[in-house]
Amino acid sequence: MERAIRFELDIAAPARDLWSVLTDAEKIPTWWEGLHAVKLTDPVPGGIYTLHYESGKPDTCEILQSEPGKLLRFRWQSSEPEPTEVEYRLEEVEGGTRLHFRNSGYGLDQKWNKAFDANFSGWVSMLLGVRRLLEGAHRQ
Repeated sequence: MERAIRFELDIAAPARDLWSVLTDAEKIPTWWEGLHAVKLTDPVPGGIYTLHYESGKPDTCEILQSEPGKLLRFRWQSSEPEPTEVEYRLEEVEGGTRLHFRNSGYGLDQKWNKAFDANFSGWVSMLLGVRRLLEGAHRQ
């Protein structure tokens, strides 16, 4: 059995713009807390994002599935006891794009509680930041 962080967020911006902010190695540090650089080997399944933090060991994200403008799924190896899986699914809706977010693979025991709680609030905060970033750009 496992836990997952799941939520949906409507963003008043086209899917192509949201996709770019979520997947472009140069744009990810503008919203991902604590990052100073991202390296990407290849934006296709098997490709690796390396997330370089301002402090600490880098995380790696192996792309499992990529449908540009629609779906990105990756295995995230970070400080958690085991890798988790992250999925961004984009759906065009009236007035913009709905982001369906899922981060799964969290265990139910005590060793996972701190990571689950920190990542839950972190993902919500960061993706609200993505919304502010994109909606601000589209108002100008």
